[in-house]
Amino acid sequence: MVDYTDLGTGDGFQQRALAWLIAKAPPSAVVLPCSDEGLELVARNRPALVERGLTPIEADDEKLLDMLDKERTHELAVEHGIPVPPTATVSTAGELREAVEEIGFPCALKPLHAHEFRRHFEGKGFVAQSWGDLEEFFRLSEEAGVEMLVTEMVRGPDRYHSSYTYLDEHGDPLFTFTKQKLRQYPITFGAGVFHTMDWNEEVSDLGMRFCRSIGLRGLLNVEFKRDSRDGRLVLIECNHRFTASTALHIAAGLDVPLFVYNRLVGAPNPELGRPYNETKTLWYPLDDYRAFKEYRRRGELSTVRYLRSIARLHAFSVASLRDPGPLVLALKPRVRGFWRRMMRRLGREKSSSEYLSAEQPRARQPSPAPARELESRRG
Repeated sequence: MVDYTDLGTGDGFQQRALAWLIAKAPPSAVVLPCSDEGLELVARNRPALVERGLTPIEADDEKLLDMLDKERTHELAVEHGIPVPPTATVSTAGELREAVEEIGFPCALKPLHAHEFRRHFEGKGFVAQSWGDLEEFFRLSEEAGVEMLVTEMVRGPDRYHSSYTYLDEHGDPLFTFTKQKLRQYPITFGAGVFHTMDWNEEVSDLGMRFCRSIGLRGLLNVEFKRDSRDGRLVLIECNHRFTASTALHIAAGLDVPLFVYNRLVGAPNPELGRPYNETKTLWYPLDDYRAFKEYRRRGELSTVRYLRSIARLHAFSVASLRDPGPLVLALKPRVRGFWRRMMRRLGREKSSSEYLSAEQPRARQPSPAPARELESRRG
């Protein structure tokens, strides 16, 4: 039996979560963050959690906070010779213009701290095709009080390579594996909608070099994209936690959550690593179909290639006959959107005020225009 407590999202989440953990968490419970908010909570409150008798994730908290800071992550990567895209932190309109003159378009406007951005907006950043787009995005982030940076969009197809590892207190790897994100939506700067397991020694080696040179420990995911201009792997980000592709890892025979839990409580660890199922895929059918239509329009993916890619058995992140609740919740907004479209076509759509009176208010702002895409990167 699993109990679930909804602590909400947005401003004040960490305070609410910490209060619940201190007052109501079961004795000797293990604290496993699955978001950046949870990571920051652990890093800044480990002594209080330990005093309460809880067991947080294994990490060097100072370095964990460095990975939550995009500017600091970039600095450390440069210091240790890890390729990164050109990036500039911006706090004024003048700095924004200087950054764009150096980086050019298209470019991304990303927050220094992704979880702070998500308290106000969906996703993790904006992609701008023009100066007008960028000015509007900067104005919105400035009004929200979120620090931002401008970064180059790494050239090449929408393929992202990830290395996963667990480093012990000596910096020795307890397991390592790799996977790819092959499609995303919105395309060019969006959320992963089609992933596959693989083994890529170059990705694993570079991810290991990044983690060990900085002195990280615990569960680590490092994401790269290959620049089509020179073939180099370029660092995108480092996640010090479980990612949304965890269901794929388990389906491939890599029970990472069990491994992390057992290590923290001192139980025997399951064997993780090669061989594992390197052809297993994780699929988000609805968003992947929307992505496919965009890729096809741009001439990057044919119908035949798309159908071949999905003609197999997939893993799904929330679809399970044993636990259908998450799937129902995930489909709820889509069903609501479908119903609204049907009512619009029938000429019986309610006014926006009628809808808002029946729903929870939306605390986060939507994308200013359809062409201005929001990033919601799944690992």
